[in-house]
Amino acid sequence: MAGSGGRLREGERAELERLRAEAREKDKRIRELEMERDVCKRFVALWVK
Repeated sequence: MAGSGGRLREGERAELERLRAEAREKDKRIRELEMERDVCKRFVALWVK
């Protein structure tokens, strides 16, 4: 995985950045879905009253 001296090779560095970007996008989507869930919960709570 790591090249000489513990440094990342160019391909490894690109893959790491791609994975980090993917993780950021997934975290963003999770936050959006959590907000949608919370809105739905509030709607149901108002609807059943």
